[in-house]
Amino acid sequence: MVKPKHPRIAAKKPQPPPLPPEADAWAQQGGLDPEIQAHQPKSVDEPPSPKGKPYPHRISFDMETPQYKRLKRAAFDEERTMNEVLREAIEDWLKSRNY
Repeated sequence: MVKPKHPRIAAKKPQPPPLPPEADAWAQQGGLDPEIQAHQPKSVDEPPSPKGKPYPHRISFDMETPQYKRLKRAAFDEERTMNEVLREAIEDWLKSRNY
């Protein structure tokens, strides 16, 4: 392969002209778009979130496809996550055995 004598250099992107100060004043006077305003959080002062994860331990296990599908359907019907359904089932199992 023959190397070119003059390597190609990409041209620099031209800078747009700076906006006049009137444009800033006009934007400030206009305020926020009502659609954008409606989606902004109401309060900025939120309590600091507790450090650490709410569930710091993770577990993984194998299950058959029919059981997984039943779990997924139960979570959908109850409008809960599969993790919530599993946590409740584990808690019930532990309590039934006095753990």
